[in-house]
Amino acid sequence: MDTSVSYFYPTLFVVATDIMDTLGDMVWERIKHISEHAEDQIDISNNVEPTTTCNDAKETCINWFCKIASIQELLPRIYLELALLPCWSFLAKEPADNLQRLKLMTRGLADPVASAYCHLYMAHCAEKLATYDAGRILTAGINDIKVLLMQQDICKSISENQKMIINLVESPIEYLVKCIFKDIYQGNIGNALMELGLGRSTTELFVNTPHVSVVLYHVLGELPVEVVSANAVDILRLIDCSNDYTFDQCLNYRLLGLRLCEKVPPISTLTLLLDKVKDVVSSYDELDGYLIIVDAYLELVLAHHMDKYLNALLKGIYERTQGRKMTEKELTNLQSIFVRLISNSEDLEDVFAVNHFVDLLDVMHGSPRNVVSVHILSKATRNDNISNPATIQQLFEISQSLHSSIAFANAHISQQAAYLISHFVRKVDYGPMIDQHLAFLIECRTAFACLHEVQESLIRSSNALAIKGNKGARKNPSFVKSCISYTEVTISAVVVWSSRLRLYIETAEVALLVGLVSHAEELIFSGISGLQSYDSTNGHKQSGVEEVFSLILKLFGLLVVFPGDTERGVTSIQNSILALFNTASWITPTMKSKIACSICALSSTLTQNKLPYHVLSLESFSNDKLFIGNQCYVKELVSVSETALQNIIGFVEQEPSRAARGTMALDACNSIVLSFKMNAELLKVCDRLMEIARSCLGERNSYLQNTSKYLRRTCSLQ
Repeated sequence: MDTSVSYFYPTLFVVATDIMDTLGDMVWERIKHISEHAEDQIDISNNVEPTTTCNDAKETCINWFCKIASIQELLPRIYLELALLPCWSFLAKEPADNLQRLKLMTRGLADPVASAYCHLYMAHCAEKLATYDAGRILTAGINDIKVLLMQQDICKSISENQKMIINLVESPIEYLVKCIFKDIYQGNIGNALMELGLGRSTTELFVNTPHVSVVLYHVLGELPVEVVSANAVDILRLIDCSNDYTFDQCLNYRLLGLRLCEKVPPISTLTLLLDKVKDVVSSYDELDGYLIIVDAYLELVLAHHMDKYLNALLKGIYERTQGRKMTEKELTNLQSIFVRLISNSEDLEDVFAVNHFVDLLDVMHGSPRNVVSVHILSKATRNDNISNPATIQQLFEISQSLHSSIAFANAHISQQAAYLISHFVRKVDYGPMIDQHLAFLIECRTAFACLHEVQESLIRSSNALAIKGNKGARKNPSFVKSCISYTEVTISAVVVWSSRLRLYIETAEVALLVGLVSHAEELIFSGISGLQSYDSTNGHKQSGVEEVFSLILKLFGLLVVFPGDTERGVTSIQNSILALFNTASWITPTMKSKIACSICALSSTLTQNKLPYHVLSLESFSNDKLFIGNQCYVKELVSVSETALQNIIGFVEQEPSRAARGTMALDACNSIVLSFKMNAELLKVCDRLMEIARSCLGERNSYLQNTSKYLRRTCSLQ
């Protein structure tokens, strides 16, 4: 690292001027103190006048300025006198008049850096004189700095030392320009531009003569948008002829475009301006400068639907990307252009139709490509279903590319990408071409095998296709079976067991709806068999366990319409769930009690002569039709109910919390009373549950009292 003074000039400037400000404040306070403690004791804290200043104070003030005048070096002398500038109030009625003298003294500074920072400190000190408008002096200072920069021969070439000089003087120039145009009246803008050499008169604000680029850039940034918009073409010509090495010319073009976005000129002026911009960018062989300019004017092109300019500009970008790899900066600029293009388009198909958009997207890579892909998918999934096969294919390829780079992206991008790809899959709709839709789902399963969110969307889309293929007069049984088979295979790839069980149950419901009973049965047994190994996996979250438990309870509702299997037994599913009690440690006593009560309620429902609800396509195959008058069927239901009842008291007693144990006992008692006709054995079970509730909750518990009344009333009626 270069530690020469030049590189540290800004830092040293801050330190030195802070010290001089402190010195100036101390001298001011000292002279004010002398004046206030004179014989007349006049308070001058708010109003300093030479006529009211005592002789001692004036003498002290003159003594300080004489000391400064004795300094032979020019730069320290100017800085010190600027620091003490407010002290001239004790000697002269217009202390700011000395600024003009000090300004002339700065012309003795040949170093552009020293001159620029000296003018910066002059602007800082002039602000302390609240009643003085230093715009004219600061404008002259800018002109002096321009002269020094032009002496560096910046129009031909530039050395590393000259680059350093320009970097150092840019900040003072920016501050000086801000001071000149700060709170300036509209009518005075023309005068300021004339003094800066930009205009010829108050009506001709910009003349076609070369100007120092770095100064022009900061002037353009401070001008009111009304002035920029009204003189856009003249400013563009001025930028065109102001091509030196003090500033990258493309940044001036870019700034003009950004300012015009704040206030758009009339369409006739805008068309003329864009024609000139198109000619300007065509002269740029470098892609970086071309992209910087295009990015600034793209908003104007899109807002006025100027497709001719859009296609021409993208064509220029494409031509400059051929045969070379884009740099990170170029990729970032192209990303900005594409994001703006996508955001301003109503239909994504219009974006894909733009010349060379897809070609340019293909040459992008890395994070900028991911950002553009995310915006495309977000746009695609925001509206209605996606039915255009060409658009679907394009979005599929974009999703593939995004998926391939997810491993190298941060967690937020990965999660967002997975969500958008999943949403895209759900939005795809081939209409009546259901075979093509299923082929698309099969292709997606291979392409996005690592994205679990996408796998779930694929399963639900396949289920929706199965229902769609079963509707109408032209049903397609083979296609429906293909959809269910596809889903069965895909579910096994879902890692989270709660999600897998939910999808098994959802798909079983669909299989029942389309009449595939054997498929539905296999799906349910696959889900239950998976629960046997669920306990062997470490690190289950409580929320996941609760979800699995709620899905088991939901399954009992499905079993009401599920035709019984005489080969396996009509209660084979219930028995498989009861078998989990001995192997699954994650099932808590509360869960076991509720599952046992649900089995009792299910058995009670299945013994009815007419079930409460049916699947329309399987109404003739429902249990109340298949097993009417079949005593073996009833015996199986009674047997599984007895097994559940035998364990209920034990499950309740295993609960460690007394309050929860008492509530569990009352819940179980109410479930038994609701499910069965009471007999001596059932009454004995209920009495035991009531005893547990009394010991845990106390006699005064309202739930206990209501349950006791309900139990007595039910027994008396039976």
